[in-house]
Amino acid sequence: MTYCSIESGRSEVYVVPFPDPGGKWQVSTGGGTWPRWGHNGKKIFYLSPDNKIMAAEVKGSGAGFEVGKGRALFESRPYRTGGAPFDVTPDSQRFLIDYSLQQPNAAITLVVNWDAEVKKK
Repeated sequence: MTYCSIESGRSEVYVVPFPDPGGKWQVSTGGGTWPRWGHNGKKIFYLSPDNKIMAAEVKGSGAGFEVGKGRALFESRPYRTGGAPFDVTPDSQRFLIDYSLQQPNAAITLVVNWDAEVKKK
């Protein structure tokens, strides 16, 4: 299980076995929040304090668990508050980012049933 804690004085990402007790491994080293497991269980993604999406390779389970050094994948924009700022696709190749447009009159247009309109033409 991944979680964030400020026990070191800043928010960091950790892994612990669940539901059995065991060790604890720190994933982030320069701060981190919003951890997400890759769907294959081999990577943990998290958000760094400077809005970079990070990835750390993980291997093993239980006492043989190892965490590689996190590396920056790309920089994100500041995210909205109130929920998880990103998620990762099952193949760990694409990300859905929730961020503020930071424009007071910006709008998003959602077109539904667009295929019916195409068929008419």
